[in-house]
Amino acid sequence: MNSWQRNIETFAKAPEILKRIAEPAYREALALGTEVREEYHFLARGEYNENYVFIHPDSGKKYVLRINHGSQMQLERQISYEAHALKLLEASGRTPKLYYCSEKSGEPGILVMEFLEGIALDYAKDLKLGAEILTDIHGLPYNREEDRGEDRLYFAKDPLVEMLSESARLQRVYELSPFIEDSVYSRLHALWKKGVEEKERGEKLLRQEEFCIINTELNSGNFLMNGEGKKNYLVDWEKPLYGHFAQDLGHFLSPTTTFWKTDYILSEKEIKDFLEHYKKCRDIELPALQEQTALFILYNCIRGLSWCAMAYTEYKKGRDLQNEDTFQKIKAYLQDPFLTKVEECCKKLF
Repeated sequence: MNSWQRNIETFAKAPEILKRIAEPAYREALALGTEVREEYHFLARGEYNENYVFIHPDSGKKYVLRINHGSQMQLERQISYEAHALKLLEASGRTPKLYYCSEKSGEPGILVMEFLEGIALDYAKDLKLGAEILTDIHGLPYNREEDRGEDRLYFAKDPLVEMLSESARLQRVYELSPFIEDSVYSRLHALWKKGVEEKERGEKLLRQEEFCIINTELNSGNFLMNGEGKKNYLVDWEKPLYGHFAQDLGHFLSPTTTFWKTDYILSEKEIKDFLEHYKKCRDIELPALQEQTALFILYNCIRGLSWCAMAYTEYKKGRDLQNEDTFQKIKAYLQDPFLTKVEECCKKLF
């Protein structure tokens, strides 16, 4: 079986991709030559994207072909938005280099980026390295006034309002479902009300001059770690925003983030040590760092638990029941001991 036949097999469910990888613009951008000699192999799949890895037949360099099928942000040009973010972030040295991007009406968007080596972040040993990655990204100069194209980064002007509104909608789905447990809803809603109480004070903490490019999806699996003294990366840029840096820190440190894939909850000391190292690496005045981060840990807990309540309702209806492990994790989020740990975490923050 030759390379083209293997590619036909790989893209059997998406034959239009075979045409895209054979287009002159694609071949020229990557110096691949007119004949398709490279072989594509499945790498990973998300809700809206599929990634394939291939090796350049001449240089031996590895690339990732990313195929987009939709948008969490409801964008018409999702893959172009991601590509634009990668170009803005290239100078950080912490993200994949972009080589090609193409949008076509009625077809999936595609981009090609650098393949980077590494393993998922380990909360027990990689927190300082994670802080260093984020300081390089958050410290990257970004001129909002110069970013004027149609793929301009979305401005999270009122993140607290947006997160509370989204959480209210998600909790409402659970509240109106026949699967509601009153005690669970009461606890989730109490956290939401705590967020409302903190909103006005929190908004005063978010200084405009501290806004930067943020990732918003800092799960451990989105980091590629190679260890101290080596290059470590952040690779998933599906939902980048122009927002406050603490929104990223709050998501990264929140128990609703860390527990999802790793069953790990950070201690107070681990959070404190992370923030101290982050501040040291940023090398700028961050007078409200702890308060700002605490605020976003609370808000990420509210949103994470609200999403689980909504997802629990959908799973119980029998929709999208494709992953029993995910369903079991969702249930774990909505009961003790995890729910109590989240409540205790949020109480200690304020």
